[in-house]
Amino acid sequence: MIGDQGAPERPRVVLDTSALFSQHRHWLWLLARLGYFDAVWSTFIVGELVRIRVEHSIQRGVSRSVYRQRINDLVHLLSDVLEVADYRRAEATGWLRDPDDEPILATAIAASAGSVVSLNTRDFPVGAEAAGIRFVTPQAFLTELADLHPPGEVGERAHGSGRLLP
Repeated sequence: MIGDQGAPERPRVVLDTSALFSQHRHWLWLLARLGYFDAVWSTFIVGELVRIRVEHSIQRGVSRSVYRQRINDLVHLLSDVLEVADYRRAEATGWLRDPDDEPILATAIAASAGSVVSLNTRDFPVGAEAAGIRFVTPQAFLTELADLHPPGEVGERAHGSGRLLP
């Protein structure tokens, strides 16, 4: 979609925990930081991300001091880019198979987001909608984002960024 000035409108999306834990998290964070889209999360998503990162670190035998520092660094970097939406302001019951995922949908509703970016394709069916919110995978979202801009622009801006997130 093109805005009033001829530039593409910035999509507004919720980044689900699975997207923030995925191999795509570096690109998602960087492109949000560069202003290609407005990224949103909630305190629910932060809590879930921390819980999962702790569990994975413990399973891998990472020392407590190391995983605490990595998680703190990650949350700090993401907090500089992602806007917080109060998921408790929105009603999102009965739309999803898994009621534990309703706070993610509620975050999108509260944030007036158009999409939820998630790898949870079982409970957030890709291409489907709930409450007017689309569900897309990180890869599909990155492809859509690249398609909104001149060929190669997104990749060129991100080139050399490396893996900046812990």
